Amino acid sequence: MLTVPLTIACLGSIGFYLAGLVAARRFFARPPADHPSRLPPVSILIPLSGKDFEAYDNYVSFCRQDYPEYQLVFGVNHADDSSIPVIHRLMADFPENEITLVVDSGAIGNNPKVNNLQNMLGKARHEVLVLVDSDIRVNRDYLTAVVSELAAEGTGLVTCLYRAGKASNLAAKIEAIGITAEFAPGVLVAWLVEGISFALGATIATTKANLQAMGGFQAVADYLADDFMLGQLMHRAGFEVRLSPQVVEIILPPTTFRSMMKHQLRWARGIRACRPWGHRGAFITHGTILALLLVLASGGSAMSLALFTAVLLSRSAMAYYVAIRKLNDRLLARLFWLLPLRDLFGFIFWALGQVGRRVEWRGKSYWLLQGGKMKPE
Repeated sequence: MLTVPLTIACLGSIGFYLAGLVAARRFFARPPADHPSRLPPVSILIPLSGKDFEAYDNYVSFCRQDYPEYQLVFGVNHADDSSIPVIHRLMADFPENEITLVVDSGAIGNNPKVNNLQNMLGKARHEVLVLVDSDIRVNRDYLTAVVSELAAEGTGLVTCLYRAGKASNLAAKIEAIGITAEFAPGVLVAWLVEGISFALGATIATTKANLQAMGGFQAVADYLADDFMLGQLMHRAGFEVRLSPQVVEIILPPTTFRSMMKHQLRWARGIRACRPWGHRGAFITHGTILALLLVLASGGSAMSLALFTAVLLSRSAMAYYVAIRKLNDRLLARLFWLLPLRDLFGFIFWALGQVGRRVEWRGKSYWLLQGGKMKPE
């Protein structure tokens, strides 16, 4: 019968939600990192591929950092990229900032983003590097906070959690809710249980020396989840990967359900390829659906209804505490009623992510190979 394994799974889900509460409390109770006596100069690398939604405002947030010396390096693979006029406008509006644009189609592997980063690296003047995705927006103290974490002894890489700063339609909102109510708790539980051994593309702060020690961009040039693997390889090289309490914002454009599902499926299959057992184990995080299946399998028994209620309460408590209280997700605070719908989609994405090797990324199709590498279809 299904009732016994489903009951065990629901109890496991409650355990995960409670662990998420404990992890968030402990993580955000830590004192901030001490600022080094001298903040080193930094090169911020932002790879581009087409104009992002509200791109100019994203980049302005990097131009207004309260930081003594830093350089912004943008990179595109082609001279006709639609993001180039945005960078020219930024250069004109912020002449006091050092802003460099690299246009280079050189390739070291199958991942176009990593190719872009490798081409940009030659124009990065400073030893400290901060890599960020192009749809990220940050606070004025962002660089100071991240670089201070990187200065801790033994640290090779610093990464950040993120929340959605904007989501314009229903499909984007469903994706946005998953960031802080589903993804972030999983990261925090990983931090609590085993420490961080991966990186998130929202922020990857490191140094040229550390990057070279773990194999450089060449080591991740064929991986789909390049950010995840940068953290993995840095960890394997003996460096500590630190999760910063600094939370950045991702700006989600209006999207269709089809595009949203392609994006989520690419992420799920990429993680499955890099960390198959971890992705399978995420089954336990989908307590809302597991509890609903238990109610259906048991014919609505009193026990199943009581467990369903316990799952919903613990799931809601974790989402509220982690996303709203600790990550300050104002979007979820307004859309909390959509959480069960997000849980349904999250379970579907997880299930579909268990099978298939084909993914789509920026209009191109790729096959996933064993270990998380990719090749064009």
